[in-house]
Amino acid sequence: MKRLFASIVLCTATAGVNATVSEYTEFFIPYERAQSGYICLDSQLMEAEFGIPLASLMEGIFSETKTLHQILGGTSTYQNINLLVNGTTTIPYTYNFDRYTNSGVYEYSFTLDMASFNTFNGSTVAGRQKTKNTAKLALIAILKTAEAIHGAGNFRVWLKFNNLPAQAGLSGSPVYGGGVDWPTWPYTASSSVYTTYKTEMIAPGC
Repeated sequence: MKRLFASIVLCTATAGVNATVSEYTEFFIPYERAQSGYICLDSQLMEAEFGIPLASLMEGIFSETKTLHQILGGTSTYQNINLLVNGTTTIPYTYNFDRYTNSGVYEYSFTLDMASFNTFNGSTVAGRQKTKNTAKLALIAILKTAEAIHGAGNFRVWLKFNNLPAQAGLSGSPVYGGGVDWPTWPYTASSSVYTTYKTEMIAPGC
């Protein structure tokens, strides 16, 4: 996979600034299992135009799925299972920048806006908890996707959250507002916050 992206980046660079290269590539979304209620990560596939690998795959992370729901003796339907999207409610994101360092590390920066989920879930304790948990799942999905693209140790991602709900009285570790670049710290595959969020949010049986 890493060789694939190296080839894509090289081809794009040599073909001109307006060139794009399309390839089927995986990204990750959180979903809730129907019977157990466990929250798990699912690998999805999209035809991405590169470009900027993680920036391209962000569109998949924050889009509805078309997942087949079988109805025996009836008409099966396609429904969304992505917990980062609920009808018209999603998480708008802004691409800030990407860099490739001399040490071979890909760096990305995004800003995520939780305002729509604040409105959708409401300001009760239960509603604010849902929005807080959704922010954690967004971070997990982004970093898991970056890890699949570049491999652990080969990426850094800055994530800035706007419009997080008030977290007083909520369970679990806090969600940090973050920043878009140094001197704030980026997330990596070995970040303790990433590990904590996965432990809290993703069921061990997945």
